[in-house]
Amino acid sequence: MSRSVLIVDDEKHATDMLSEALAPLGCEVRVASNGEEALRQAEDKPVDLLITDIMMPGLNGTELFYKIKKIDPFIQVILITGYPSLRQIAEMLEAGANDFLIKPFDLNKLAQLSSEAFGRIDRWRALRAEWAAFSKKARQSRA
Repeated sequence: MSRSVLIVDDEKHATDMLSEALAPLGCEVRVASNGEEALRQAEDKPVDLLITDIMMPGLNGTELFYKIKKIDPFIQVILITGYPSLRQIAEMLEAGANDFLIKPFDLNKLAQLSSEAFGRIDRWRALRAEWAAFSKKARQSRA
């Protein structure tokens, strides 16, 4: 099953490190250096998982989160921050973010959270396929 992740951080060494950590998961990894670039990428080609730093110049991770959730409410989101605000994190989790990591964090934890996110995506895709098959069968039985 094809899976894609978009990593957003204004620090290149961070996107390189995160990309390398996710490579063993066998997913397509794309990177963006700012929120505007990430939003363009997500509009051009859907993504399953967004991993974004919160503190970035321009369109920050919080603003990106809300804009990208309007594009795809089912996108999985992991937030990264070096300056945790429990209120901000709580608001974003309530709004649909899946998890957050505080810098510096263990890359194994990132891989674990990403695997869990992909598991949710796989379950959602399976449910959609079951629903489509059920709907088709129901339409055929009425015909």
